Amino acid sequence: MSTATTARGTSGNLPAEVTSFVGRRHELNGVRRMLSTSRLVTLTGAGGVGKTRLARHAGLELRRAFPDGVWFAELAELRDPDLVAVTVAEVLGVREEAVSPDAPGLATFLADRQALLILDNCEHLVAACADLAETLLRACPRLRILVTSRQALRIAGEATLTVQPLSVPESDTACTPADLARYEAASLLVERATAVLPGFEVTEANCATVTALCQALEGMPLAIELAVARLRVLTLDEILERLTDRYRLLTTGARNAPARQQTLRALIDWSWDLCAEPERLLWSRLSVFSGGFELDAAERVCAFPPLAADSILDLIASLVDKSIVFRVGDGPRARYKMLEVVREYGAARLAEAGEQQEVAQRHGDWFAELARYGDVHWASPDQAALMLRLRHEQANLRVALEHAVRTAPPEVSLRFAADLQNHWFVRGFLSEGRHWLDRALALPPARHWTRVRALRVASWIACIQGDRQRASALLADAKALNATLPPSPENAFIPVVEGNIAMFAGDPAAALPLFEEALAGIRALGSPSGEMWCLCVLGMARGLSSPDPSAGYADLAACQELAAEHGEVWWRSFALWSLSVLRWRAGDNAGAAQAARESLQIDALVEDEQFTVGLALESLGWVAVTERRDQRAAQLIGASDRMWSAMQASLSTFRAMREFHDEATSQLRARLGDRAFETAFARGVALTTAEAVALAMERVPAPRPAPAPDEPARLADLGLTRREQEVAALVAEGLTNREIAARLVVAQRTAEGHVENILSKLGFTSRAQVAAWLASQR
Repeated sequence: MSTATTARGTSGNLPAEVTSFVGRRHELNGVRRMLSTSRLVTLTGAGGVGKTRLARHAGLELRRAFPDGVWFAELAELRDPDLVAVTVAEVLGVREEAVSPDAPGLATFLADRQALLILDNCEHLVAACADLAETLLRACPRLRILVTSRQALRIAGEATLTVQPLSVPESDTACTPADLARYEAASLLVERATAVLPGFEVTEANCATVTALCQALEGMPLAIELAVARLRVLTLDEILERLTDRYRLLTTGARNAPARQQTLRALIDWSWDLCAEPERLLWSRLSVFSGGFELDAAERVCAFPPLAADSILDLIASLVDKSIVFRVGDGPRARYKMLEVVREYGAARLAEAGEQQEVAQRHGDWFAELARYGDVHWASPDQAALMLRLRHEQANLRVALEHAVRTAPPEVSLRFAADLQNHWFVRGFLSEGRHWLDRALALPPARHWTRVRALRVASWIACIQGDRQRASALLADAKALNATLPPSPENAFIPVVEGNIAMFAGDPAAALPLFEEALAGIRALGSPSGEMWCLCVLGMARGLSSPDPSAGYADLAACQELAAEHGEVWWRSFALWSLSVLRWRAGDNAGAAQAARESLQIDALVEDEQFTVGLALESLGWVAVTERRDQRAAQLIGASDRMWSAMQASLSTFRAMREFHDEATSQLRARLGDRAFETAFARGVALTTAEAVALAMERVPAPRPAPAPDEPARLADLGLTRREQEVAALVAEGLTNREIAARLVVAQRTAEGHVENILSKLGFTSRAQVAAWLASQR
């Protein structure tokens, strides 16, 4: 089963290009040629020269050459070198119970895969990226790595390509509009200028100005885009005048720095000079944010003398107008971001002003408070919004946690990492959570209830990851410390984790008294979220340990009622999934399917939630197996597998669920045959979340076996696309996959994919069956 999957299947995770790609044919050919002979290629060059854009476009053009996908790992916002492998693992969707998300684990995962891995913006993590690349290349003979960095990794086998600025006319060249079209810098300027001023074109009147502007910007793509943004308020001549004057006065750039880097610095200097003093001050303070920010965060972190909180909104609006800050996304809350080079410039100014420490402390305090608020208000109508907010703030949380473990008292770091327990769990960021908890726990031990809490949360994560030995050791430490401290909420929560360790190990009967003890203690505390957790696991334990699965129904119903009372979403969905499993075990297929679909309907309220979606798809797959709807079952289980892989988790850590899963897949293989099962399973893996949910809800017809010869049907009625109908006809003619690819002018792998889809949709296992069936239809 493939585990390197995303919402787009195994093709990788490259984002679509929003703006057109201009020029760079020579560099693209160079990348293609170098990757054919070298397994590690590094694109080097100045900041803003276009290394990232070139790497992405090269990846898009080379996708057909890498059947296991082209994967893009963005490292610009990552500051901790220990998280490089974890970040790449998250991108690849590594399943952690089989492979650890470190360099050796990734090497095991990628060992037999033909894939391209793009590591973007590595200059601040060169040593860590070099170590990871060397480990992967030694162990993965079919892997290629493309790196973008301001400096090479300098390891054996590395080929480097220096990305130069875009071509510009020579300084003494007089160009006509037709001549100018031959230069990449001019093409980019015109392309971007048209987006700002529809109808813009190079004419005899402005040709000289466009030429001079391209020359002044020296073909730097970022510089061109920043300058063209000024067309909202300035003419081309005004931009050129200001830019040229500023360059003549440039004296602050390092003497040994390339001229183009001085040019880019001068351009940002110019933007700085255009800002009023309050705007400059806010720009520098906003540089503390990583991955963007929202208005309330900016007001709390950046508003201290001489900036007032009620001035922040207007100042942000001014910075947006000046293209220093830009709004991103279209969610219910406005979110803002700065280009990395602009953020770095602001950070340098912040250090010059001597405000770095104070702003970092305020940033850390704000995000620790956000984590605390999210934990306390988890069981509330705000839950979906909180989950999304924490997801968006992942990069900021990393920066704040790093500051906390380096500078804050141990109890602050311990509580911060533990307060994010729902974020680590629901989003599947298990290794990330474990990393920060381990770092906080490694600080000088604090005899404080926050250490007990951190140990308990770390134990729970280890349990989910299938590391029961470590989970037990961490929990033992938590219990020992807790026994020496005054009573705290952890007295109630420790038994629920201990019970989960027992239940995951396959002993729900041993877990029952622990869950009952925890429920009584948590009810006394008045923690609705904790009570829902206990009711869910208690219901599942009762149902799994009893000959009558309905023994767990009452607890799960109580959880749903409590969740509805508090406007909570996630535990209610989880309880419905648990109910679907118990109903399925009781032989109530209709009831099981209904509960799983209700779980999916609730999940629709939470953006990007895959944990309980994956669970519900799995249980609906089991129902389909029981009903002998084998094609549907295999696809649903495949879709579930893809989601669990993306979250770096697996049902196999829960012994009972693993047994149910293995039994279901064994039945499918026995009835379908290995090849047909794997084909249908792969179709499920390739489904997006929306497509998988639509299949689960039966909003679209599931693929079904082909009718008998006396039941004629059109190919389109069976779900075959127009291209698949063409391929089916060529299969019937006896053509091989290679011959089909040549006839249709597509890649051979594309032809193979069409044939596999046809076999799956028709319920066949051989090409001969397709030919025979088509002949009978005619």
